[in-house]
Amino acid sequence: MVHRIETHDVDQEPQDDVDVREVLLTAPDAGRTDGRAFGLGLLLGAALGAGMALLMAPASGEDTRRQLRRGARRLYVRGSEAVTDLRDDADRMARRLARRGARRSRDMAQELQDRVRG
Repeated sequence: MVHRIETHDVDQEPQDDVDVREVLLTAPDAGRTDGRAFGLGLLLGAALGAGMALLMAPASGEDTRRQLRRGARRLYVRGSEAVTDLRDDADRMARRLARRGARRSRDMAQELQDRVRG
C-alpha cells in the first residue's frame, strides 16, 4: 500500500518530518524497472562467465592473464559509463522533484491567499 502525501489540503496540519524515501516511492515512475540496472547485471554476469571460461580454457598462463586484463579494462569502462548514467538519472530526478515541490508550494500559497481574501 502506497501512502501519498497530499500537499494541497490546507486544512491539515503541515508535515515537518516528510520522509524522502516515501516521496521517492510515490513518484509516478517509481515502480518502473530500470533497463540500465538490468543491463548492468547482464554485463556483470557476462563478464564473470567469460572470466570463468578463460580460467577453464586450455590456454597459456600469459594468454589467459592478457585476456583477463583486457576484459577487466572493458568492464571498468562500461561500469564507469553505467555509474555516470545512473548519477545523471538521479540528478534529473532530484531536479524534477525540486521543481514539483516548488510548484506545489506556490499552488498552496496561492490557494491560502485566495481563501484568506475570500
